[in-house]
Amino acid sequence: MKKTLIISMLVLTSACMMWGCKSKNKVDLTSAHTTAADETMSAAETLPTTEEAAEVTTAADETASAQSGTGASISTYKSGKVSIEYPAVSESTSSNAAAVNELLKKNAVSAVKAYGVNESSDTMTIKCNVVSVNNKRLTAVYTGEVTAAGAAHPTAVYFTNTVDLNKASDVGLSTYADPYTMAGYVMSDDCKFYNLTAEQEKAVKEYKNSQSIDTYNKLFKQADFPLRGDTFPECFSYEKQGEIRISIPVPHALGDYAIVVFTPETK
Repeated sequence: MKKTLIISMLVLTSACMMWGCKSKNKVDLTSAHTTAADETMSAAETLPTTEEAAEVTTAADETASAQSGTGASISTYKSGKVSIEYPAVSESTSSNAAAVNELLKKNAVSAVKAYGVNESSDTMTIKCNVVSVNNKRLTAVYTGEVTAAGAAHPTAVYFTNTVDLNKASDVGLSTYADPYTMAGYVMSDDCKFYNLTAEQEKAVKEYKNSQSIDTYNKLFKQADFPLRGDTFPECFSYEKQGEIRISIPVPHALGDYAIVVFTPETK
């Protein structure tokens, strides 16, 4: 009897080892903040053709928004020393999937030209986090860095992209917030920042207080995609569940950018 009990326990233990709970990988929904030093990028040089750039699609477990029942896979643009992740949606998420995906890729890869990157000598690495996606909109946050050939330190890269999945068009800050109101909030004492230490926040607040409402109003009016030329705007934003996050430019010593957080409670 004792021998039978021991054998049964061994069988159960083996089964547990084979069929134990497995954790699923989830898309990181937070945006990173990378500190960079006082280095500038080299001037743009001739870029390779699109055909020379390799694309890699990641595994299905990198899809986003399991809660909504729709998702976005992550693909990667690779060319020389450049690697840029960007999202793609399926027909089940958007009936305009082809046009949406073309827009998402174009906007993400435009960082190469916007930052004046030489794909053969400069290094650019950008990761994409899909912070929200449903049958109406997709919002992606891009973070990374670029290092010019010969530079001692990298420069931080941050931008966002919200796309209307029905119209296959970009959605900017002015769609969900008034630029002047947001500028006033940034200049106020109530202004909150994302992911900064107390020391960093103090330094960033001192810097932003040296600016003006008019300065930020102009920046916010030009925020986000679509681009107005080949260069990126100095501010990018996105909205999720009533909270608005906007990047503002700061000196290299402070990290190149800081992210303002605006919620209804801080109006």
